[in-house]
Amino acid sequence: HDDKSLYTGTHAGSLLVSRTESRKNLRDSMEMTRTSQGQEVTDALKKKVFGNDLKQVFADYCDKGEASMDGKYFAKMAKDCQLVGPGLTETDVDLTFAKIKERDARRITYAQFLDGLAIFAQKRGTTLEEIKAMVGQSQGPILYGTVAEANKFHD
Repeated sequence: HDDKSLYTGTHAGSLLVSRTESRKNLRDSMEMTRTSQGQEVTDALKKKVFGNDLKQVFADYCDKGEASMDGKYFAKMAKDCQLVGPGLTETDVDLTFAKIKERDARRITYAQFLDGLAIFAQKRGTTLEEIKAMVGQSQGPILYGTVAEANKFHD
């Protein structure tokens, strides 16, 4: 008389997936993403490709004396390294930062930074090696300033 496959909530009984199983599935899906070229991105692959090669770039974009990076410098790094462009917008960079940081944190660690670069590769449709090359060429934050024009009333 009743079609039990349509039951939802507590009435579904054994059809429900436990909360721990759903969290495990979510964690597994976050650990393994794919770039558009079909390259499976796992923590082991990120560690193999990136290693500690980008630690200096990460440190250059952190505040003085800090071992973590905030969203402003994460976005600046993406712009300075010319990652923002086809397939990756400034909004994508901000959303990526929000995705990789801890829920109540305002800053990211080096491991989270590498997670962000893997997401950039996925969004741009490139490999991790290409992203590493682009970020690895960074000489640190590019500072833009203005130069005052000549003024006859000033010494």
